[in-house]
Amino acid sequence: MEIGWYLRLSRSKRLEFLTKKDALAILEDQVATVSGWKLAVTEADDHLVGVFTRV
Repeated sequence: MEIGWYLRLSRSKRLEFLTKKDALAILEDQVATVSGWKLAVTEADDHLVGVFTRV
């Protein structure tokens, strides 16, 4: 996934990603790797919604 690039280069204060359910570890890894963001994850029927917000 290229989430890290979006987190590093975006000027947005909030980014939302729809991922497969098995991608939770990737979302958590990105928030740990790229500083300045917090992560909130919501589970939907067949996917996850990861919302990254600048701190």
